[in-house]
Amino acid sequence: MPSNNFGVRRSVTRDFGSGGPFTFTVSATDGVRVYVDGYRQIDMWYGTGDTARSTSLNLTVPSGKHTLRVDYVNWTGAAKVKYTYTPRTSATYKTKPLAPTGVKTAYNTTTRRATVSWSANKEMDLASYSLYRRPVGSSTWTKVTTTTARSYTDPLVNPDDRTPYYYEVRAKDKAGSTSSGSTDTIVRPLPIVASVTGAYDKATGKVTLKWPLNTEPHFDHYTVLSNDKVNGYWKWVPLGTTTGNTWTTAQIVADGEARHYRILVTNDGGTTTYNPDRLVAYATNELWLNIPDGIAPAYAPELLVGSCEGGIRATANDYTRAPIRDFTGFEIERREAGTDTWSAVLHRAYDPRFDPAYVTVCDPLPADARTYEYRGPRSRSAVCL
Repeated sequence: MPSNNFGVRRSVTRDFGSGGPFTFTVSATDGVRVYVDGYRQIDMWYGTGDTARSTSLNLTVPSGKHTLRVDYVNWTGAAKVKYTYTPRTSATYKTKPLAPTGVKTAYNTTTRRATVSWSANKEMDLASYSLYRRPVGSSTWTKVTTTTARSYTDPLVNPDDRTPYYYEVRAKDKAGSTSSGSTDTIVRPLPIVASVTGAYDKATGKVTLKWPLNTEPHFDHYTVLSNDKVNGYWKWVPLGTTTGNTWTTAQIVADGEARHYRILVTNDGGTTTYNPDRLVAYATNELWLNIPDGIAPAYAPELLVGSCEGGIRATANDYTRAPIRDFTGFEIERREAGTDTWSAVLHRAYDPRFDPAYVTVCDPLPADARTYEYRGPRSRSAVCL
């Protein structure tokens, strides 16, 4: 290059994260211009000889990627140019940083620790990250650590390591502004059994249980239990273990009472799902199954009729105690007054955990005015429409 009469151009495109206020500073001999996304922001295009002069500009940069360009010319004498851009970190300038992304979790069943990692923020004025956790089912976050690193191994707060936790990461900039939390990421020390279904086979007298198969890397096996009376007390009795997702019991007497089953999970570190002595009515890993004895119920359910949007609401309730409720479902029928033909508007099983047991249906209104009668087994109610 010649010693005089030459020019230099430098350009760069980078991610400014959440953006915000920046200070652009340039010092040069002779001519210099600074552009942001093609727009000229600094213009000192004249000769100075060997004496450099400088200027600065405060500019708010929008979030995301932007292109910076510096054009420099030297006509004669010394060739000197210096250019910087730095975020303004005073607390006066509060531009909330972006939330961290790329959060990943891993659980070690041997050390009983969860490791959380995340991607680097694009912020130029990043000061630190804070890691938070909360138990599933709770809305309260607890700060685990503040760090400049992008990963942390958390020993958790429960040495029994069964409690699932949500984690999120927040970024803090040098002005003291804190981002919103990253997308919540869950750590489950134990896989969960999301649901259990079962059916009683009258021909064989056996119950077949089914549940979703877990595929987590730290899954090891299931334990199937039945709630049975032992020496006068109800206890959860293990029936066996399996790595599959079905189980068929031994033959059961059809006595008209409910049977209760529970599926436990054990991880490869030897930790097993909590197994409380009591029944837990809404536990996803429990099944309450009525085994019909073939004898008709002693009395009919209560039938209530009211209104619903666009029709008639018919609800059947049964107040028999859940352990001895031995029917499998309800049927609600309807006929037009003055006729002999009944038609079913609802034939449905019920959730055995509800007390009372009930089913309900919204029966559409007919096109013209008429009188309808509704009935369940041995119960009847009429409504005029």
